[in-house]
Amino acid sequence: MRRREYDIEKDFDFETPVKTPERANKGYADILVMCGQSKPLFVIEAKKSGKKLNAQDRDQALIYGTALGALFVVVTNGADIQCYNVANRDLLRWNGKLSQKIPTRSQLLSNVVRTLRANKNANDVPLTNDLSLPFRPSLPLKQLNALFARCHNAIRKIEKDEDNAFADFSKLLFLKLLEEKADGSDFTLPYSYRFYELAEKPEAEADQIQNAVVDMIEKIKQRTNYGDVLSDPLKMSKPNTFRYIVRELAAVSFQDIDLDYKGAAFEYFVRATLKGKKLGQYFTPRELIKLMSHLVGQEKVINAITSGSKIKVLDPACGTGGFLVYLMQENLRTLRDRLQDNKITRQNHDALAKKVMEQVFFGSDANNGVACAAKMNMIIAGDGHTNIQSEDSLRETARNWNMAEPDCDLILTNPPFGTSEANSMSSEELDAYDVRRTKGQLLFLQKMIRCVVKEGDICTVIDEGVLNTEVAREIRRFILQSCRVVAVVRLPEDTFKPNKINVRASILYLRRREHDDVDLDEDYPITFCDVDSLGYNGAGDPVRGFDLSRLLAESATQFLDTGLPTRNGYHWTAFNVAAQDVTNDATNRLDYKYWSPELRKHIANLNASGGRAIKQLNTIKTERGASPKAELYVDEADGYALVVKAGSNISRYGELLTEGDYIEKNVYDEMTRAHILDGDVLLSSTGDGTIGKCCVYRSEKPAIADGHVTIIRPDTNLISPEYLCDYLRAGFGATQVNRLFTGSTGLVELAKDHVDAVMINLLSGIDEQEAVSKQLRESEATYRKLTQEAAEGLNAARFLFAAL
Repeated sequence: MRRREYDIEKDFDFETPVKTPERANKGYADILVMCGQSKPLFVIEAKKSGKKLNAQDRDQALIYGTALGALFVVVTNGADIQCYNVANRDLLRWNGKLSQKIPTRSQLLSNVVRTLRANKNANDVPLTNDLSLPFRPSLPLKQLNALFARCHNAIRKIEKDEDNAFADFSKLLFLKLLEEKADGSDFTLPYSYRFYELAEKPEAEADQIQNAVVDMIEKIKQRTNYGDVLSDPLKMSKPNTFRYIVRELAAVSFQDIDLDYKGAAFEYFVRATLKGKKLGQYFTPRELIKLMSHLVGQEKVINAITSGSKIKVLDPACGTGGFLVYLMQENLRTLRDRLQDNKITRQNHDALAKKVMEQVFFGSDANNGVACAAKMNMIIAGDGHTNIQSEDSLRETARNWNMAEPDCDLILTNPPFGTSEANSMSSEELDAYDVRRTKGQLLFLQKMIRCVVKEGDICTVIDEGVLNTEVAREIRRFILQSCRVVAVVRLPEDTFKPNKINVRASILYLRRREHDDVDLDEDYPITFCDVDSLGYNGAGDPVRGFDLSRLLAESATQFLDTGLPTRNGYHWTAFNVAAQDVTNDATNRLDYKYWSPELRKHIANLNASGGRAIKQLNTIKTERGASPKAELYVDEADGYALVVKAGSNISRYGELLTEGDYIEKNVYDEMTRAHILDGDVLLSSTGDGTIGKCCVYRSEKPAIADGHVTIIRPDTNLISPEYLCDYLRAGFGATQVNRLFTGSTGLVELAKDHVDAVMINLLSGIDEQEAVSKQLRESEATYRKLTQEAAEGLNAARFLFAAL
């Protein structure tokens, strides 16, 4: 009804009691469409979705319509729409057709009322200049994904062409979206075909559907400004493919589907068809897009254009345009609100809206099909599609930004992680970057900084490895010299898991300096923030009761309130760190966990009260072991020495597991650096799920540690090996290990310098150390025994039950 110009709050009455001769008790008419009249112009009888409409439903509506003096009634189940003349009980035709539509509000008050009052038995009512589409229901995201999946499968099965499935389907989807864009707007299609009419053609006329689609594309290319979106020719060649997709798309409407959903469904299709293309491609969850736009300020763009200033917003890795479409929508909505509140004139609104749609938002993507999808999304949201480029943003030839001529006021993006540009960029192009690297996201960061104007903003998603690894330290120093770090926001672990991406990421919010701070003299507060949920879990399902709007409101007003040293709110915690602390730190790390005030205070207290660092307790230089070549491994029966591996030989309960790989004596003799002695503490130092596991080697048998295990040979005059092991795996040492390790995915690592820096509480001496360690291990043994007994009892009960 909103599509048809009705004001739901002003034009409707709901659940109105009606006394009729046919019923002893009052009935309730679902919806009365009043439009300011004293009695309803028509009545809507609404049945539940999926119910097939029948004569009884019709009769019920007509009884209410007669009792209330309405001109006609509508019976609907949300998909099927039937309109009946109250006077003669016949179906109404609009412009001679039994169309599943309801007249617009203006048509109702002119054509329909005039016709039916002049001839109460009229069955055909003219609707002036009515080219509107019949009603079709919209879909929730899961059903939208299912529709796209069906179309994808049809292309694969009929065309046997996986490579062009997305490009071809997106063109037909774009035609459908344009058709809906023209429904009720001033955009006019240059052809008379409509999807709902083509969908009614039988299979024998499938070739006519194909010809119509091809003609539609040619006319769009020739007679509109959108031809570049359809420039690549269709690869589909089977008429039945066209018929199937047209029928699927004709059955639904995209008008009421949130653009977030449209973009998400686009991305679902992209993932299904472009997998394995090695573009580092995954898509930014809409919740994260909203969080980032609130963080940088929702009204930055609108304030700039209303003041007459030029502003350029760029996403150099735009995907299907999620950031750009969202920001465009929000700014257009703000303008509409200001117009409605009489804060601006219609003329101002139209001029500013035109600027928002055409002059502000720019995007690039390396994949032509994905860039094309971004153009389509921008057209449906408003326009600005000509500012979307299919280009490799990191190349010197990129058109949307240039390091020699910085012109971006705001860069908002989620660049691809883990890509290498070693083969795609020339040596000369790589030399143009301040820090010569081949990793894509390190180059993206540098180019963002060089392409943003002085005091311009950069807000980007970043792999946490960039914030903490040694290999990225030079990049971090470049960032600190070139920008002020406004905020680092650690994202929840589940952020990208719905996309099957297991990566820990953060938002990095930077502001370009007016002048580079080469000596890093400036001091200012940096916000470090942790967000523990964005409202969905690892499967992508929403968290019940989660209030995203509250989180967004607080991110806009409280995250960056540096007047409070520590602060927290709805699913977030934040604190300040002095920039001088970061620049004076040898690592220049920028990850949230490293700068936790509570941990830093605890470590400082431990240091002041007699604690010792592992470097002071280790009687040998702290080193990793060494991994023999795979072909040198032998079975235990043929081996001389055990190879202790981080993943398989060290348990979570501080035990050494001796099953595994062995090496012969000659290999053992050559690997002296990796030899293990009785009493050595072995610390797993790499890998998600294994890092931080620890055990004590208690044997005289020869063994070596592999390259993922750090060897600590503690001074037994100062510390018990078992206590040190337990402190590292279950005590405050484990907390420090978690703080110090670097990386963001399965490639996490605890370097030997990190191990050396871990502070140990020596308690009152070895006696107390051994006592607390013994108590911990006895409790763990009891827990494991009871757990095992419970599991055995459960299995026995199930066995007996199954045998009945």
